[in-house]
Amino acid sequence: MKKFTLSIAALALCWITYGQVANQGIPVPFKDDPAQTNQLNTSLKGSGDVFWSTTFNWGDPITKVWAPPTGWVITDLTDLGNFWMWRSPYDTLGGCCTWSGPSKNFKTPLDGYIVVPADEYNRRDGIGTSNPMNTFIITPPIDCSSKTSVTVKFKQLFRLCCGTTIMQMLVTNDGGVHWAAYDCEFGVGNNRVADARYQNVEFNITDVAAGMANVQIKFSISGNTHYYWMIDDLELAEAFNNDLILADYWSDFNGGFDTGIGHINYWPLSQMGMASTVAGNIGDYTFKGAFLNNGNADQENTKLQMTVLRNGTQAFQDVSNGSTIWSLERDTATVNSVFLANDYGDYQFNFTAISDNNEEVPVNNSTKQGFTVTDTLFHRADFTAEAGSNTGGWVGGANAGDMVGVFYDVYQPCEINSITAYISGVTIAQTPTFQYVLQKDMGVDGFVELILSDVIDATLEQRGTYVTLDMQKDGETEFLEPGTYIACVRFWGVAEGDADGTNGMSIGWDMDNSADNYTYMYQAVGGNWYNSGKVNMIGININASGGPTQAPVTFNVDMTRHIASGEFKPGTDFVDVSGSFNNWSGSAHLTDPEADGIYTITLEGMPVGQVIEYKYRINGDWNTSEYPNGGPNRKYTVRYWNVLNNIYNGGVAAGVDQKSLVASFSVYPNPTSGAFTVEISNVVASDLVITLTNIQGQVIYQNTIANVVNYQETIDNKLSKGFYFLTVNNGKGVKVQKVVVQ
Repeated sequence: MKKFTLSIAALALCWITYGQVANQGIPVPFKDDPAQTNQLNTSLKGSGDVFWSTTFNWGDPITKVWAPPTGWVITDLTDLGNFWMWRSPYDTLGGCCTWSGPSKNFKTPLDGYIVVPADEYNRRDGIGTSNPMNTFIITPPIDCSSKTSVTVKFKQLFRLCCGTTIMQMLVTNDGGVHWAAYDCEFGVGNNRVADARYQNVEFNITDVAAGMANVQIKFSISGNTHYYWMIDDLELAEAFNNDLILADYWSDFNGGFDTGIGHINYWPLSQMGMASTVAGNIGDYTFKGAFLNNGNADQENTKLQMTVLRNGTQAFQDVSNGSTIWSLERDTATVNSVFLANDYGDYQFNFTAISDNNEEVPVNNSTKQGFTVTDTLFHRADFTAEAGSNTGGWVGGANAGDMVGVFYDVYQPCEINSITAYISGVTIAQTPTFQYVLQKDMGVDGFVELILSDVIDATLEQRGTYVTLDMQKDGETEFLEPGTYIACVRFWGVAEGDADGTNGMSIGWDMDNSADNYTYMYQAVGGNWYNSGKVNMIGININASGGPTQAPVTFNVDMTRHIASGEFKPGTDFVDVSGSFNNWSGSAHLTDPEADGIYTITLEGMPVGQVIEYKYRINGDWNTSEYPNGGPNRKYTVRYWNVLNNIYNGGVAAGVDQKSLVASFSVYPNPTSGAFTVEISNVVASDLVITLTNIQGQVIYQNTIANVVNYQETIDNKLSKGFYFLTVNNGKGVKVQKVVVQ
């Protein structure tokens, strides 16, 4: 059996007799299985079959002319024209603060989706308003009379502000006399984009809809003035008999001064294991889970099972106490013992909901979360930036000298070496510079600047990368005593006509992390600190050692398409991996002991923390290497545990019927006033290089993306008016589109 990589994966109620009852819905992931969609089913068994669905293909994505099908009702209770609307995938939402197209998570984004673009509604003709939304959309009647159970599934993406928002799905079976309400916001606060776990939603509405011939679904939003709520891929399906769902999960790090500080992604071993002032030890992990019985049968002896792997090997396993959960009921559980990592390594936390019943939908029973014990790095966030952050969106912010920062507690004396931060955006026109600052919380005296880095210029090459700067040591201030510190990035930029200047750049924002009590910003004008609620990707490196400096890397490469095409003949041909780590001279032959078309090799002694580049080759011949026409190399940063799963040449093989590698490439809006979104769909996964040049051929922007099928990003470089050219190179071919900025 092949080794597979550590993955950090993210991952409802009752009827009423009169009026409306709000049910606190729990979002759950649902299985995207084409074999289960658009099937009519008249049996009375718990089959999970979809019997009604819409992808909201209501209009022409190019002309943008649309109309709801017969039977749909769309109403704006404000009488301001702020309706739910259908939207083309080639448009971005407008307004003062929104540049989003359809969610990357939608199954069918290219035929459109429905949305309340609140930001756009409150920015008509360039004039800002703050009118609260109050609009709903209702489906035609849906016949559920032959169903003994009914679930609703849909995909959503939302960001809300400001005020108190009520965002619900409601269900009626009597023409709207009575409604049952299901919360769709799930406690996500203002200004946060919905976490991944809240983007795939399923509600069991059996006791509202089963056996009823006149069921209607309503989506209603009121109270918010900005951003959006978008929905796609709405389905009604029968429930399964046994469908236990792990609806939510928590891993809670013992922070020493607090009972728990949420999840930490990277932590030094030297700062763990000492006695906590509250209870237990610093670094103890407590694991909790929330269950939903989404099936027809009671779930007996339900438990949360927790398994922890260290570098792929089991290091811990325990369960919670068992309980019986009735159909449509919920429960929570805490694993009986805590886990304390005692060695360096990449740890994988595996959460699984189990019971004595025969589970029919295992895909929504488990999730995974990563944790790395290092020798040097404190880093609350993960290494994936969902967005960028500075002080620009805050009243009184966006001035030169502003800072964003992340808190870290130090428990043992140590020496700081450097601070690292992910540079998300750079606006060269504002000539930005930046500096790292370590401050200490001195209690009643507030924050005190302790140690600084040099001030450096921000460059376009830094964008999309981590930049690490050494701190200016003086033989004293670099030695940190136990206490609370905040690692900051200070910005300076030039804004024409503004004596206070601007930021000029932004820092990566880990939107999947909800530990917002530990993230702050500082406004230079006024000299005040505020909780930003955004987990910035800023970390501290201390002067410590002991962690492994080398680690093995396992390369798995799928050759099945090339075997099918006759390009690769098992037993005769061989595949190797050639890269920066072996001076591009090639490795030993990869082998396929299981004869499943996946070839593998483990290479020892790779330097931890180093970025390696590599390609696969057939028969050691560079003419048969991946991307032979000069396409990008694969890239990977070596960790303690490394298992890479690739498809040779992105799966492109001669002799196999396939379309162009880039199936679709779109830019919208185009023309644009500045910001635009590029969306690329490949037939098979491949590496991409996206390049934006001006009419003189100068590179304005470039980004390399590894091994993707569908990809979308928004580019906002404060472009001047004129013509630009956007190029997509996948190593197999190049496509170009002209972009007009007006």
